[in-house]
Amino acid sequence: MKLALDSSQNSGSIALWDSGRVVYSAYFSISVTHSETLMPQVDAAMRVCGRSPSDLKAVLLTIGPGSFTGLRIGLATAKGIAFGLQIPLQTFSTLQLAALERYHCGRNILVVMDARMKEVYAALYDEQLRELRPPQVCVPEDVCGWGLEDCYLTGSCASLVRPLLEQRNISVIPVPETPLQAAGLFTLAEMFPQPEIYDFQSLAELEPEYLRESTAQVRKRQT
Repeated sequence: MKLALDSSQNSGSIALWDSGRVVYSAYFSISVTHSETLMPQVDAAMRVCGRSPSDLKAVLLTIGPGSFTGLRIGLATAKGIAFGLQIPLQTFSTLQLAALERYHCGRNILVVMDARMKEVYAALYDEQLRELRPPQVCVPEDVCGWGLEDCYLTGSCASLVRPLLEQRNISVIPVPETPLQAAGLFTLAEMFPQPEIYDFQSLAELEPEYLRESTAQVRKRQT
């Protein structure tokens, strides 16, 4: 059995995989904090499926970019489970997970998410979800020069970026925004296999992929 976690946004999602299929999937809005919500959701999933944490053989996680607090809590939770059970932890880009809904649809996929401070997290993938432009932080105008004609446009900042592209006569196909689903990580794990080994040192050194300093760090540096 495998556990998938996403806490990269102002919402969360978990899923369980067993015997070749998804057996549990849940999306939850964060009304308090990830730290108060994530583990209870994992416990609930185990109870519903009649299983225990000792049944887990791997953990899958979105490593970023996204909410700084959410990423830290998600990684701490995943590390705790992996350390405690001595099982592998596999990580995937939040932006690649967001692009998954347009996998194999015949066009490139632009993902743009809110990075705050008038910036976006952005990445461009082909229809096989291979990186054409790796995840990065930039101002929305920067993505207009990425060769985006007739690509899909998705993510929380799609409505912000689309008018900028239209002003430059760049045609894109908007995709309705939907909450990220951790169950998609099982698909990414099959598409982009990683070694399924427990490595204490690599796990201990693993950090979220923030891509930028936090707002507090930027403000502190500017004062």
